[in-house]
Amino acid sequence: MGHCLKEIAGVSLGDLKTYYYKKPFELLLGGSLDRFHLVYETWGELSEKRDNAILLFSGLSASSHASSHHRQDLPGWWEAMIGPGEALDTDTFFIICANHLGSCFGSLGPGSTNEATGKAFGPDFPPIMIRDMSRAAHELVSHLGIEKLHGVIGTSLGGMLTLEYAACFPDEVGSLLMISATGRTGPQSIAFRYVQRLVILNDPRFCNGWYYDQAEKPESAMVIARQIGNITYRSRQEWNKRFGRRRTGRGFNFGVDFQVEAYLDHMGHKLGDSFDPNSFLYLSKAMDLYSLGWGFSTYHQGVQRIKCRSLIIGVNSDILFPLDEQVELYKILLSAGVEAGLEVLDSPSGHDAFLIDVTFFHEKVKAFFEGQGRGTEL
Repeated sequence: MGHCLKEIAGVSLGDLKTYYYKKPFELLLGGSLDRFHLVYETWGELSEKRDNAILLFSGLSASSHASSHHRQDLPGWWEAMIGPGEALDTDTFFIICANHLGSCFGSLGPGSTNEATGKAFGPDFPPIMIRDMSRAAHELVSHLGIEKLHGVIGTSLGGMLTLEYAACFPDEVGSLLMISATGRTGPQSIAFRYVQRLVILNDPRFCNGWYYDQAEKPESAMVIARQIGNITYRSRQEWNKRFGRRRTGRGFNFGVDFQVEAYLDHMGHKLGDSFDPNSFLYLSKAMDLYSLGWGFSTYHQGVQRIKCRSLIIGVNSDILFPLDEQVELYKILLSAGVEAGLEVLDSPSGHDAFLIDVTFFHEKVKAFFEGQGRGTEL
């Protein structure tokens, strides 16, 4: 198992399931894994025909715990969206959320034990791509006896996985809903994550990725990387409205002074103290390398593998995955004859809007998967 299970520590072990793939798993960049495992959770009941499953992909830093199962559970990262009568209605659908291959909340990743050495993989973990992660999830879905998903949905990194899953397995997905993601990563997004990785790589405690047995780990570097990420998750409008130039105290100092700094300090420690830096390096690089056109002559060809009914949702204040990237994807899908829709949320919440503007997403997601919503045509 991974080294970072704090986020899901409040979940009953009976609700955490593990899928074991026990054969060699070839990877897109040429490496391989002797075997892998994925931790996953489910909500609702799979129908007798096994035709009501929705596969949910999370963002980079989230676990499989998208929603609570019992009152004593910790709330999930999309708590208000999953349950009886909710957007992902468990009275109708069977919801599956797996922790990503390469992550650190239970699935096989750099912090997992390498059976060949008895120690953590660390930097010996092979390079993985979005396509590898979606293929691993497909093995889980097949293991559950599901030949065709009712739908697949994802946010941020999960949105990339959603697109790639539908592109790789076009006959096995009934509908696709992508939120705040892209079909190919742009240079600004790459630039932000490059700086985040540099912070980790330049921490002396990182020790080239071999820090698992050390008393001091590169947690402070992970905190700073997370703080940089949080700056990209919100918009200038929200920073102005929420914090302005208000300060936490008076005087002159180089530490936490303004309220916006206090917020970043809190959010940085919230994830940085629990997320494996090596997992962040691997997953963030996979995001940077991502393009639906990988291995094809053009980006358009890669996108046109998608055949199912699709809804693309973007936020006009998202600086991490700007709206023009979602519009471009939507237009290519339309040109390929796909039944596609586009929804644009006018919100200052930026990239994190899917966690904040719950009413909007609740309505759109519920209508789409119940066959009513298709977005606004340009």
